[in-house]
Amino acid sequence: MRGGCWTCGERLSPNEVAGVCPACRWRWPLIDGGAGKVMVQERLGWDFVVAGVRVREGPGTEEVLHRMKYGGFPKVALSLGRWLAERHPSPPKQCVLVPVPIHWRRRWKRGFNQTEALAEGLAQSWGLEVRRDLLTRVRHGASLTGASREGRLAALRSTFVAHGHGLRVVLVDDVCTTGATASVCREALETSGHVVEGGAWVGLA
Repeated sequence: MRGGCWTCGERLSPNEVAGVCPACRWRWPLIDGGAGKVMVQERLGWDFVVAGVRVREGPGTEEVLHRMKYGGFPKVALSLGRWLAERHPSPPKQCVLVPVPIHWRRRWKRGFNQTEALAEGLAQSWGLEVRRDLLTRVRHGASLTGASREGRLAALRSTFVAHGHGLRVVLVDDVCTTGATASVCREALETSGHVVEGGAWVGLA
């Protein structure tokens, strides 16, 4: 990451969260208490929910998430994972974290999967294991930005394949928009014999 804040350009102290200074982070539209749980439950009905910020409702959040996803900076995602874990209680210790996978072509283009780095940050703070081998994306589709929940669900059918069985899982993704991706991933994992306890997202759109 560069030497200045992504949002305002001010010089950063070492190890600032996601390359953003405290003053700019203070303006992030944080999701505190049960608000995130209520928002996600409206879309998914899950009990264990971890969410960080409301995307598009505060200065700089979209830029940070865009750089995390497309900017070639896995350290941004790792840092955001630690930040998210420090703000929320951990799931049960017997759970494993499963990052939502991207297709190998997209991974090759970006150089990394931001959700894996995000999960690693969460795991480091929570003391949990990251399992990348439980879920595979087998179809490469176009971006679903702007699509409705119904459109996303239709496009994502048969996109993910789960492996193994018998584990308690918390899904990890960068942003929850309609909840379609999480729903399809949960369906694949539970069909395989896992139990999905909930999910963690940096942002809610």
